Amino acid sequence: MAISKYQAFETATISRAEIKNEEYNPRIMGKKEKERLRKGLRSSGLVSALTWNKRTGNLVGGHQRLEQLDAIEKIKDYELTVCVIDVDPREEAKLNVQLNNPSMQGDWDLDKLAELTQDFDLSLDDMGFSRYDAEFLFDGDERFTELFDTPEADEEKRKLQEIKDARQTMNEKLEKKNNANFYAVVVFADEQERKEFFRRIHVPDTEDYITVEQVERLTE
Repeated sequence: MAISKYQAFETATISRAEIKNEEYNPRIMGKKEKERLRKGLRSSGLVSALTWNKRTGNLVGGHQRLEQLDAIEKIKDYELTVCVIDVDPREEAKLNVQLNNPSMQGDWDLDKLAELTQDFDLSLDDMGFSRYDAEFLFDGDERFTELFDTPEADEEKRKLQEIKDARQTMNEKLEKKNNANFYAVVVFADEQERKEFFRRIHVPDTEDYITVEQVERLTE
């Protein structure tokens, strides 16, 4: 049986030192997201290959995994099996975004996700989700929020309540004053930039208003 003509990579084992992190990479992760990723790598290992462009030496896909793998290994003289491509810088930049673009990856089927947690005795923490995900990404679905009803979740619950309180306060103020002068308008380049900004401050991108306290999370 022939390999698909659309398979555009080969595999090779190379030294970590051969892999460069291109500065243009637009993907970022907060401290907590990095901790969850590192926890997953420690638990399950690196189970899918990184993508590396041999023409430039740049990493194309897997920057966050490599960063956390470096932290676990504590050295940079190890080897990795990678997916190797050979493309020009423009194609490389395009692929860098496509490999991580949420709009190309679909949404969650909550019923099937709930079945997974039950059938395989998995918690959302096991699968790398946070309390914020349970509350907002899953729209407060009790099948998921109840999985976080532990003493360790108290701090996350407090932060979530702050968001809800801020939302209610903003709505009340707007009802009292149509020509409000207590807020500013931020203009994003596109929808993706807006979603990325809201993700960085841990606020669902369906929100219309955010607080100063939420924006200050960018400096944490």
